[in-house]
Amino acid sequence: MLLAVNADDFGFTAGVNRGILEAVRCGMVTSVSLMVNQPGTDDAIVILQRGEMSGVGVGVHLCLTKGSPVSAPAEIPSLVQQDGGFRLRQELFVQSPSWTEVERELAAQIEKVRAAGINITHLDTHHHIHFRPVILSAVISVACRYHLPVRNLDPAMRDRFRAEGVATPDYCCLHWFADLATAEVFRQLVLQGRRTGAGFMEMMTHPGLADEELRRLSGYTREREKELEVLCDPQLRQWLQENGVQLGTYEDLH
Repeated sequence: MLLAVNADDFGFTAGVNRGILEAVRCGMVTSVSLMVNQPGTDDAIVILQRGEMSGVGVGVHLCLTKGSPVSAPAEIPSLVQQDGGFRLRQELFVQSPSWTEVERELAAQIEKVRAAGINITHLDTHHHIHFRPVILSAVISVACRYHLPVRNLDPAMRDRFRAEGVATPDYCCLHWFADLATAEVFRQLVLQGRRTGAGFMEMMTHPGLADEELRRLSGYTREREKELEVLCDPQLRQWLQENGVQLGTYEDLH
């Protein structure tokens, strides 16, 4: 089985970036998802442009619930508040946004990464917002336009992607975080994925270092450092090798 260990929130803050880079250097994180509208975005792009993550897959962590849009607010009024920032997540879910505006903003975020000279390997979303039908439809549209795989949230979504011609893992594990972020739980979740017969599995992770900016912006802080500690344990990578699990990226998804 191929396993992509993906670090979400690359670009959130400089501390998160440093933690993810450390996890990459430890050899466990093989894929990252870049946020394009956060305080650490420019720092993350520089890390990638310098080649400090050579061989690592880079996805776009599409975001409609935090920060400000890449598009001009006037072009996506159903997505923004009066101050031009994105609407609160609960508001976005209560009142459905315009499909056209969602697609426009998602494409703008992808184009920002392409303009930086970064090869994009996949798409996923912050807060898993593509569980909402209008957002899922827009994600499928841009995935087809750019020929990019997408993280699925459940088997029904996996089947929908494939019916639409969008590549997606056989199995996505989205549960390894907070109190579950231990080496033993990681191993059990990998075995669970293998029992499904998956040839390609993604494990979602959120390693990072808790800087002051992260503490201001997020309630998930020390947990990122806990994830980082586990991911940098060499025994975990050795266990994967001993159990026939090969680390890979979304570029290995065929």
